[in-house]
Amino acid sequence: MEKERLFELIRKEEVLLFAGAGFSIYAGYPSGKELAKKMHNKLTPNQQDEIELTSNLLQVTEDIYNLKNGSKNFLIEILKKEFHKEPSNTETHNILAKIPQIKTVITTNYDDLFERTNKNLEVIRRSSDYPTIDSKKQLLFKIHGDLSDTKNIILTNSDYNNFFIENKAETVFWTAVKDRLASNHILFVGYSLEDPNIMVMFNRILRELGDHGKELFFVAPSINLSKRKFLERSKINYIESTGEDLIKEIYEDLKLNYIPGLSKGNGTADTAFNFGQLNKIDLQISKRNDTLHIGKFSSLQGLGKTEMKFNLELPDDKREGILKALNGKSFDDVILDSEIIRDFSHIFNDIRISNEENIKKLHIIKRPNIEGIFEFVFEDGFELDNYKMEAFIINPEENQYQIKINVTDFTIKIKLFINSQENNTKCNIQIYPNEKISSVKTGLNFYNIVSRIASNKSFNLFKNNKLFYNYNGKIQFEGDPLDSKFLLDYFKKLKNIEQYYNVKFSNIDCDQINENTIEKVIAYIEKRSLKVKFDGLNFINKNRDEINHILETCKDKGVFLLSENIKSTYFLHGLDFKTGYLNQIIDDAYIVNTEDLIKNITNKVEIKSRTESMKIEFSDEQDMLLKQ
Repeated sequence: MEKERLFELIRKEEVLLFAGAGFSIYAGYPSGKELAKKMHNKLTPNQQDEIELTSNLLQVTEDIYNLKNGSKNFLIEILKKEFHKEPSNTETHNILAKIPQIKTVITTNYDDLFERTNKNLEVIRRSSDYPTIDSKKQLLFKIHGDLSDTKNIILTNSDYNNFFIENKAETVFWTAVKDRLASNHILFVGYSLEDPNIMVMFNRILRELGDHGKELFFVAPSINLSKRKFLERSKINYIESTGEDLIKEIYEDLKLNYIPGLSKGNGTADTAFNFGQLNKIDLQISKRNDTLHIGKFSSLQGLGKTEMKFNLELPDDKREGILKALNGKSFDDVILDSEIIRDFSHIFNDIRISNEENIKKLHIIKRPNIEGIFEFVFEDGFELDNYKMEAFIINPEENQYQIKINVTDFTIKIKLFINSQENNTKCNIQIYPNEKISSVKTGLNFYNIVSRIASNKSFNLFKNNKLFYNYNGKIQFEGDPLDSKFLLDYFKKLKNIEQYYNVKFSNIDCDQINENTIEKVIAYIEKRSLKVKFDGLNFINKNRDEINHILETCKDKGVFLLSENIKSTYFLHGLDFKTGYLNQIIDDAYIVNTEDLIKNITNKVEIKSRTESMKIEFSDEQDMLLKQ
């Protein structure tokens, strides 16, 4: 119960760590009791008789200090020997360095384990250090000093009293310490209640905080009943554990619960970002409705490892479709509403990013089985490089595979039906252009490939300059079943139009392909005639001379000419194209109602073509054909 409460407060960034010598024992450094013994053992036998060996380090050092006539050199040399050696282990401090949620550490230790393992610490040893600190960093108060400043190190009871009680110059330091003790819950690690100095420190902290102090937690692997009663009476929560094990548990709890808790108002953006960075994750954090939310995230060390765990309660009407998609039997993505998701956990690089409490919808997007940049080399010499493709493969039924290939602006779906008994495979291929083809180039690239495959051309497919696949015309096509040859020709004509008119087509709608229009524009560009269907022409002419001229022309030459008096304009895929004057030529024209016209029974002329066709040409000058 106490442990879970501590974890909750650390997630809220409201806990201060107060660390004693026991927290450095695992690294190979002595406890306070052991250090007192080492100092006592270094004395001469006569000096040892003069000084009582106790577990009270400050008292032992006080006695030695007095015995040495007020000199600390003897004590300092022993400290240097013990704490200048390399630590045998820093695992716990390395883990602690990944916990920015603990913003303040106070320690009575002389070693440099905290600053050695955490480059984001501001070390404060005296009042003069305090004004220049970077408030965005974690703070380490070394209330006994350390070996970087032996002049001000706290070694004896006298030092302690002078520094914290009598030394007015250091009241800024002690005020800052008291402020953090008062504004945070406190976690004590590395202390023994058998040490009388610790009891004095506890009593002083409790007295300073008064009745308004926050929660206190004391960690030790075991304590006797009387000490438990002391903790209960002092309203200090006891957690039975070693400091090393507890730090590991705190870190594991933060990895699982800190980031999801941001959406509930726990934690801060700066700490969350730092926590991500320390764990090799780049987090994008936004604020909505006074709570923090994680947007995109990525690994700072290449590809990240993602793991999702959840249970589903599937409604009957969605069960089949969802299970097919999840089991690789359909190409569909899966969209899961929060109502059907249970026990959700999304873990990225060992850090849980979200749980079911902060997820509204889960969109599972299928990853392609094959993807990359490819190069086609066909047997007829055509090559196409830097072609991006991705392929998805599913097995919806036994002896059936489906392949979906996505390229720029197009999707190809292939169904393979395998008959193992007859040792043959049937294939069905369908092509689905996007609603809008982004450019003529993408259309040309695609249909250059498909038209060659439809023409049974072999090709090699390369990826990263290595042969990826060899196709030997295994599927035999007849005719143009995919319209690939027609569409390749169409996009080639669009390219000609782009080059002639100096324009670019974009968002080409395949439903608006107009073969007649594009042929007319190309005919104008190439200055050639175009043969088109002619169903006949009816018109009224009240001018008798003109009717006689038409009758004579069709009778002698079988030619009928019709020219427009304005230049033609054609609309094609969002653009207007102005051509020349349209001239219509019927080489085998005949008049259907010749007798009626000769007899002047009617003035309606009915003209048809014996081949039901006519030629059209465009001229840059009006009535050019008639002038010839």
